[in-house]
Amino acid sequence: MKNLFRIILIMILTFSSLKVNAAVLSNSEVKSLIIPKVREIYKNYTSAQLEIEVVALPFKDLSLPDGKVSIAVKPTMNKFMARDLEKVDIYVNDKFVKTFNAPVVVKAYEDVLVASNFINIGQQINQNVVSAKKVEISNIIEYPLRASSLGKDMLAKKYFREGEVIDKRFVKLRPDILRNSSVTVLFKSSNLTISIDATALSDGIIGDNICLMSKSYNKIYTGKVVGENKVLVEI
Repeated sequence: MKNLFRIILIMILTFSSLKVNAAVLSNSEVKSLIIPKVREIYKNYTSAQLEIEVVALPFKDLSLPDGKVSIAVKPTMNKFMARDLEKVDIYVNDKFVKTFNAPVVVKAYEDVLVASNFINIGQQINQNVVSAKKVEISNIIEYPLRASSLGKDMLAKKYFREGEVIDKRFVKLRPDILRNSSVTVLFKSSNLTISIDATALSDGIIGDNICLMSKSYNKIYTGKVVGENKVLVEI
């Protein structure tokens, strides 16, 4: 009888020790740790409003050693992806303990130009036929035209139905920068901005990434068009 009592007592102490030295995070708790990290990454790709969902995880609950839990998220592609598979590393007290993949869905919403009524091929695109509206642009994030494009000479190269986003791939417009034209290149860091003259190697409108040639430095740079004959290069 004494031996049975000692066995039961040892079992109780063992299970108590496991509870003290281990932590269990639910599926939803792990997702709540992943989402802010994904948002932080995607802010490097777009200024649009983001909605992020972790679709599924390869576990219902996650058992970890007791201590301070932190995570690191690494994207598989270094660009905006409406659907992506993120590598998640789990650390406890800054010590690596586990890794897994988490599928995510990212939705981006931004004020862009949409057709306020039917637009015909060859019709001029202006404030009479388009309006700015916040819509989801996740699958065409590089291509919607913003309100800043209004006032430019723009013609539709396809039919746009009412409510459809104005996709610049189907719009003929006068570029903000013309190929072989002289442009001002702004090199910007966190606390310094300098400018040089260069030559555009292609046409571009605001938001486009284009290549530029600096004859003074005999180098080619890639930057984003930020205005008429102005290109920004982040350093």
